[in-house]
Amino acid sequence: MGIFLSNFTETGLYDFDINLDGDEDILHLGNPVNVSELIRFGIVHNFINNQKSTIKKCKDQNCEYGPYIISGKAVAASVKKYFDMDIKNKSITNSSPEIYFDGENYHFDKPEDEDAPYYAEVKNVKKSGNIITMTGEIYNLKNKSDRPATFHATAKPHRYNKKNTWAILSLKLDWK
Repeated sequence: MGIFLSNFTETGLYDFDINLDGDEDILHLGNPVNVSELIRFGIVHNFINNQKSTIKKCKDQNCEYGPYIISGKAVAASVKKYFDMDIKNKSITNSSPEIYFDGENYHFDKPEDEDAPYYAEVKNVKKSGNIITMTGEIYNLKNKSDRPATFHATAKPHRYNKKNTWAILSLKLDWK
């Protein structure tokens, strides 16, 4: 379960749920306005974990949107796998850096490196019906004693590509 949650923390995606609206301190990924965060997750997740199989160099060496491309299908598949949500691929022009979708591929710059990614260590798991609740700490990959936050996460069982897995419902960090 720690590996599952680390897919989100290593991309810097914290404090979210899949609801349409509610608490203003949390990003509501179910709201179509926030689809850009799901797209960014799909791109960064693949850049970190599936670079050889999903990331290619843009044929245009002077591409104004960045030197890398990833198919919209790969981004949408990652969102479906981890969130159990379908997205419509589109360009992200309302933030920096911009990510351009050409109808088939996203064009982008290398995601910014953090000093070290944060991973999740699950300490407790509770199941209530189909919902599991996980609590624990996030830690710095380069210094495991650096544990700047605790977390509370929820997920549900999910079937993806004929395999049983989990779909995230929420992740909230409490920074120390």
